[in-house]
Amino acid sequence: MTARLQVLLHGAPAGWLVRKENGNLQFRYHEAYVQAQQMPLSNAMPVQAEAYGHRICLAVFGGILPEQDVRRAVSQLLGVSPSNDYRLLEELGGDCAGAIEFHLPDVEPVHTDDARLLSAQDLDRILVELPRRPLAIGSGGGATRMSLAGAQGKLPVALAPDGFTLPAPGGPATTHILKPQPERFDGLVDNEHFCMSLARRLGLPVAVTRTAKTLNGLPYLVIDRYDRDLTAHPVRRLHQEDMCQALGRLTSEKYQADGGPTVREVATLLRQASAAPVQDLPVLWSALILNVLVGNCDAHGKNYSLLYDTARPTLAPLYDIVSTAAYEGLTTRLSMTIGGATHLDDVGLDSWARCAGEVGFNERYALDRVMQLATRICAVADDMISSSEHDNPQVHAIVGGISERATRWGIRS
Repeated sequence: MTARLQVLLHGAPAGWLVRKENGNLQFRYHEAYVQAQQMPLSNAMPVQAEAYGHRICLAVFGGILPEQDVRRAVSQLLGVSPSNDYRLLEELGGDCAGAIEFHLPDVEPVHTDDARLLSAQDLDRILVELPRRPLAIGSGGGATRMSLAGAQGKLPVALAPDGFTLPAPGGPATTHILKPQPERFDGLVDNEHFCMSLARRLGLPVAVTRTAKTLNGLPYLVIDRYDRDLTAHPVRRLHQEDMCQALGRLTSEKYQADGGPTVREVATLLRQASAAPVQDLPVLWSALILNVLVGNCDAHGKNYSLLYDTARPTLAPLYDIVSTAAYEGLTTRLSMTIGGATHLDDVGLDSWARCAGEVGFNERYALDRVMQLATRICAVADDMISSSEHDNPQVHAIVGGISERATRWGIRS
């Protein structure tokens, strides 16, 4: 049986997502949307009269949904097959990354100010239960229609004067993301907060983070959503998409080894699509250097995004910067190779020289930037661990790794 969802962008109807009788998806922009040449939902879906087929729908719209264990847990709670992207979007598509919403046809989207204020006890219970109840599904207090991509448990919330709230379906946009520390990775909250703070100290555009603990001591990271205008009243959603979505890659293809985006492809996309490639490409280069130095082997195609303030996007603030090398047993294989280097310890100055060609940079300029930024990263990291905020064993281990890798490049910290 054919079914369809109304797809909205910034609250305005943009088109229909259709599930055909054979289970395949199809998307078509509304005729009026095409005639007005409105903003595209994705770089991979330019505004046109013709419909888009199943694979591109899975890449763009399926890329909004949770992954792996989180998806399986969500699906079980909702009574939906983990492979049924359409039904998951129907259930979760009220508050997503960016400014896209999904609603049933012939049902006027309900707009309400209703939100459930989370007490300290509520927050502690919800974050502890998050691995079993992602997105606070079934945690009491009514239904939720929210989605976040990724394989780690996260909770979208809205910040109110009295604390965090869970907006009701059709309620205000969520403004922050809470990421509790998983049992498997001790110190991950301190790890990510340090790496993100380091990026900010370097002057890179990056999502704002801070650390907190629940009533019973569970550490969690609080992240300001960069895809929200937090200065607007009410808060306004800003459209965004990750590089896999923008390049039409499935979530299962986020790693280069699985067919995911390469540094060359990301750089080419920025050069062709960005409203400010002269600003964005140096930021991408700096982000690549920082990720290698801190030991982030998980900087894949879904961890870089485009932000659409206008019809043409720019590189979104950086996010999910974390040292995976700080944990024994995790792979050192790079999500995106650097000049042909596939593993973290294989990256040398010759790798950066080759990578410069992939980005389209002059080799001398690119290598100068590597050396200058790496030297500064070492100095800033050493300074940061002298503060109480970052003086912990996890961060000291990360800073030691930074120093070791920089030394291999001929930098003496």
